[in-house]
Amino acid sequence: MKKYSYILTVMVAIFVTSCKDSAFFRTESPSASDVTVFTNPNQVEQIIAGIYEQMMEENSYRTRLGGPWVSLSTDIEGYRGDAAAPPYATHSMTVSGHGEVTKKGAHPWIYLTTAIERANICIAGIEQNSDTTLDAFRYLYGEALTLRAWLHYEMTKIWGDVPYSFAPIDVTDPNGIYPYKEDRNKIYEKIRTDLKHAANLMGNSKEIKWAAANNNVERMSREFALGLLARVDLVYAGKALRPDAWVVGGGSSCSVQFNAKDPAKRVELLNEVMWACEQVMDADGGANVGGKLLASYEQVFKNICSGVIKYESTESLFEIPFPDNVRGQLLNRCGESIAKDALNHLVGTTGSSGRNGKVIVVPNFVFKFEKNDKRKWVTVSPFQWTYNSDKTADIAPHRDPSSNILYQKCDNIYQFTLAKYRYEWLGYDMSGNEDGVNLSIMRYSDILLMFAEASIGSVSEVMPTYTSKYTGQQCFDAVRSRAGLAPKELDMKAIQDERAFEFCGEHIRKYDLMRWGIFASTLLKAQADLSAFYKATDSKIDFTGTEYEGQLSTDVYFRYKADASFAKSDSAFVISEIYGLTLGENDKPADYISASENGGWVKSDPYVTGGSPRMSATTLRLYAPEVENNLEMHQYWPLFTEILSSNHNLWNDYGY
Repeated sequence: MKKYSYILTVMVAIFVTSCKDSAFFRTESPSASDVTVFTNPNQVEQIIAGIYEQMMEENSYRTRLGGPWVSLSTDIEGYRGDAAAPPYATHSMTVSGHGEVTKKGAHPWIYLTTAIERANICIAGIEQNSDTTLDAFRYLYGEALTLRAWLHYEMTKIWGDVPYSFAPIDVTDPNGIYPYKEDRNKIYEKIRTDLKHAANLMGNSKEIKWAAANNNVERMSREFALGLLARVDLVYAGKALRPDAWVVGGGSSCSVQFNAKDPAKRVELLNEVMWACEQVMDADGGANVGGKLLASYEQVFKNICSGVIKYESTESLFEIPFPDNVRGQLLNRCGESIAKDALNHLVGTTGSSGRNGKVIVVPNFVFKFEKNDKRKWVTVSPFQWTYNSDKTADIAPHRDPSSNILYQKCDNIYQFTLAKYRYEWLGYDMSGNEDGVNLSIMRYSDILLMFAEASIGSVSEVMPTYTSKYTGQQCFDAVRSRAGLAPKELDMKAIQDERAFEFCGEHIRKYDLMRWGIFASTLLKAQADLSAFYKATDSKIDFTGTEYEGQLSTDVYFRYKADASFAKSDSAFVISEIYGLTLGENDKPADYISASENGGWVKSDPYVTGGSPRMSATTLRLYAPEVENNLEMHQYWPLFTEILSSNHNLWNDYGY
């Protein structure tokens, strides 16, 4: 270890006081330069906390990596805003970066590579100084290995080929300080080895011997290591934008191709996906593959927002932890829209501005949900929280018509935000911008759908040979059943659709499209389909010649109910029924009589305002016009100029 750089001192809790109910971040970390700390599991845990700490920084998972910056836009998720979308939301990032991403020179590359180096130091220290026959060190060793594997995978998602960094920096080796990029397959192979080793070390969540991590989704477990292994294997067995020839310094043409060229390798990977997912199902569901699925899809996200972190009570396999009111802006970035005047009445904060969720559900995707899909109105928010008197007489006729009320007001069709992360589901009053809601990295439903996908070969053009006690159809149907839907024949189109409905807004879709090799074609079609929503006029919505013709009407109707269970002052009125936002609902509710005698329905128009269409051809762009003819080459971010200037052994591919 003497030749390695140990000058890094892992300091924890500079701003973090607690992590939910855990003491994980309460103690100042020791210096990793003192090898004696690796003989004490409590001190090793604090070094590991220093890895997690990197995830909580401004341009790390607190806002950028945990928000819409890297995962937009897709055929189902877009950027909310009246102004032109920024380049990170239109696949037009350049090497100069963007202010919101490279703010003050602190950008995601720095935090991910710093976290990896901290993990490398921790792992090397454990391997050389800790007694890994002891349960405590076995868990901590496995957790550090899984963290490092996950961080490397995250980097390949964003940039493609990146440096292979699985040992502390060797200060005597110039290439150690300034590493070259490596073929991502080499990284995938190392990740696979480490994750299988970690799975053997840690134990299932409810069996972990290290008390702080037992039954706790804020800490990694065998189930998450195996789930991550399956996720990496599906990527490895799938397709990706890659250089056609490996050229140090770049310059090769690039194309979408299989990561693993050998068909036998792809069979091996699919077999491993099925095995890994089967192991998780055995641990969490047994013969019932839906064992860890919560009965209610809505409850999944209520638990995330309210801070339920017991593994046995959640659907998450792992969540990045953020302390209440101290760190994390998942709601602010990916939640519902709230007008300024409504914020204090809803969550008790004295913030000076509203909350405008940055993630919208693409309008045409809203209408693709099957009629009885229980996920639709958990996923889609067709309203903005508002505090005024505009609808008082209609919603609450027993009140003074001039009095303000807190209610959900129908929004523009192109600003229907993601609804999975809601302020009204918080378990405490907010005092500022930090909502402290954890970022769920993987849910149990993903295990089921990955198994189902692997069982039919995904897009690998080969079939697995693994024999399992479970079937792909069984796993696929379990996810649909929870959504209130009937079984459906399992094929790749069904898998691709189901993953869209199940994971919309969870930062997964972009990377699914990439590994299926359909990123550009899917976005081009989705943008073309949006043209139907640009035809709104003040007299009607012209969907002539589209799949929506005769299926939708201009007016949308809402029923309300009073709900004082979460409002911080006065009562709130929430939407209890919606008519007109499902295909075929093209008239009015059967019991709607007239505007003056409306049967409790409130009429709105999300398409037109003031005689003009609310949506134009420039309102919602999934990609910038200048990249349309070369969209395939914009799947990854470029390495920014300041990254290249700090390491002369790095370069950009993909035409950047």
